Amino acid sequence: MRNLILAAFGGVFAVACGVRPEPREAAVIPQPRAFVEGGDFVRIGPEDLRTAVDTAVVSDPEGYRLTVGPDGAEVVGGGEAGVFYGLQTLEQLKDSAGWVPTGVVNDAPRFRWRGMHLDVSRHFFPKEFIKKYLDILAYHRMNVFHWHLTDGIGWRLESDRYPLLTQRAAWRRVKDPKAPWIGLELSDESRRDSADTYGGYYTKEDVREIVAYARERHITVIPEIEMPGHSEAATFAYPEYACPTAQPGSGVYCPGNDSTFVFLQQLIDEVIDLFPESPYIHIGGDEVGKEQWSACPRCQARKRAEGLKDEHELQSYFVRRMEQYINSKGKAMIGYDEILEGGLAPNATVMSWTGFEGGVRAANAGHDAVMVPLDYVYFDHYQGQNPCEPQAWGGYNGLPRVYSFDPVRPEVDSSKRHHILGGQANIWTESIRTPDHVEYMLLPRLAALSEALWTDTTAKDWERFERKLDRQLDRYAARGWRYAESGLTPFIADQHFNDSGALVVRLGAELTGYPVRYTLDGNLPTEGAALYADSILIREPATLTAQAFRNGRPAGCVLQVPHLLNRATRAKVSYATPYNAAYTGGGDTALVDNRYAFKRGDDRAWQGFERTDMELTLDLGEEQPVAGVWIQFLQHLASTSVMLPTGLTVWTSTDGNRFTIAAERSVADDSDSEVMIRPFDLRFKAPVSARYIRIRATNRGVLPAGHPRAGSPAWIFTDEVVVY
Repeated sequence: MRNLILAAFGGVFAVACGVRPEPREAAVIPQPRAFVEGGDFVRIGPEDLRTAVDTAVVSDPEGYRLTVGPDGAEVVGGGEAGVFYGLQTLEQLKDSAGWVPTGVVNDAPRFRWRGMHLDVSRHFFPKEFIKKYLDILAYHRMNVFHWHLTDGIGWRLESDRYPLLTQRAAWRRVKDPKAPWIGLELSDESRRDSADTYGGYYTKEDVREIVAYARERHITVIPEIEMPGHSEAATFAYPEYACPTAQPGSGVYCPGNDSTFVFLQQLIDEVIDLFPESPYIHIGGDEVGKEQWSACPRCQARKRAEGLKDEHELQSYFVRRMEQYINSKGKAMIGYDEILEGGLAPNATVMSWTGFEGGVRAANAGHDAVMVPLDYVYFDHYQGQNPCEPQAWGGYNGLPRVYSFDPVRPEVDSSKRHHILGGQANIWTESIRTPDHVEYMLLPRLAALSEALWTDTTAKDWERFERKLDRQLDRYAARGWRYAESGLTPFIADQHFNDSGALVVRLGAELTGYPVRYTLDGNLPTEGAALYADSILIREPATLTAQAFRNGRPAGCVLQVPHLLNRATRAKVSYATPYNAAYTGGGDTALVDNRYAFKRGDDRAWQGFERTDMELTLDLGEEQPVAGVWIQFLQHLASTSVMLPTGLTVWTSTDGNRFTIAAERSVADDSDSEVMIRPFDLRFKAPVSARYIRIRATNRGVLPAGHPRAGSPAWIFTDEVVVY
């Protein structure tokens, strides 16, 4: 172990030349519990480093004491893990010239479960990237890797007893390259090199190698084998373990069939053999389609035999039976909060993802819980409020949100709070197809998560974290890790009209302290562009373009807001068809408020119309020349019911009574599965004089055949209206 530590962190000890630095704030992430600085700087060579494990000095096995002085550096850990973490702190204290501040660091983690999840079912990632992922986790002092190995659309673990799981369930035919998880159709390993076949799996040797790699970095690998739901691929390969009345690949195991449990128990045996050091087997247990059980004679017979009143209790029966077997093998079972339905298994640990409530219930009932609420720590959610962000699953969990995450809720009784083991973040990969994209979604949010889970609440400080993160980004770059600069991207924090009718725009960013420059003519800002200070005053039509700069170069995404102060601005809007109460966009002024929605269905700026046409009339206040109308719509075929309209019509009027068609356009179907914003520029053949403008977008009514939600009501999502 010592050799591994020294090799991994050998860069700490290289003696470098350079001028003794001026004192500056230590940039250690996560923030140590206590750091008493000595006020001087020294260089540390390999011969000047001493490490030891001494429980009399440090009681926590993950804790450490780091002492840096004229005679060198000493790391004393409560265990080998503590020594490991102390050396990482030493590495972060070193500046680019090799100087280390003197002082004493006493540190230990707040939580013993500091985890990161990775879904390899929807998209498969090679063994070498999994190792890189573990390196990134170790650097942030995370100690749990939750490996989501199986799900509905891919089985990723080699099985000797059930070879079809890798021969068939690990491979799928891709029907839509932009949404390869849609329309599951298994392929075969013999077609693995075919253009339309996607998949892969980890051999048992791969798994053993990865587990050993994690062990060296003091990371426990928790395997997840989904059951009883999310098992389409497995039940395609072995349909005899699904309900006999269900469609092939229904994705739910049949609890009325004893052979189902034999199958799963034999798989569990193989999993335990591959992950001997994991104290847990994760069974998922979420989003189970119980309606299949209602129609299954075997399941109904099981209910009668066991005295179960409903399908929730049938799920509980399934979970309890699997837990009994897992316990018999010396392991504990963990599952998502849905395993609470029908009654929690006696020894189960709950991983609370729908919010905090499931974890709170479990802890207060005396069960261990791990908090992973999607609204805080789902890293498949967006981390920036800009259309340039790569496609994500939805939602917005930016750096401040992640940093604010606290697994311990006040609803947990004080005597039960020890049951909150900690927390983790999840990366589901429906929209994440490459290792590069995984890193982008992971960093730098993992830095915020690490401090949320390691650092005591009394030592957390967001403003200090911001300052430290600047140097952390440089460390990522030095290691060749891709990170997102989303936190630097400016956004409109506020806008309003002043007494003179000018539009006042205030910009914000998650990470402050970086200069932002802007233009009002649509051109990209350079270092010579206007420097944003307090606000921007706009008195005439403009396109605002803003960019943050870091170390003299553009950083983050460009903010561009077109058509500010167009002729529709502040127009009175009346609706012939009301917008849906769940998607108001901000009310009657939503489409003329100079706020432009982002490429996400959850953006509150979108105004939604379910099944009905969008039809509205603008009152410009006075008759004036009008040359056309611009309006934009959202489409998201892959996971929502939001589609483009089938046609657009624009009328004009001088009196609000007699309207004349000025422009109309049919809209062709667009089968692009990516989330997209489609603007439509409806220029008139010639300018007309008008005070009133009526716009209709025709809804297709129901979703067409071939859509994942065919037959459901179709939605129109629209945003801003521009009048030329």
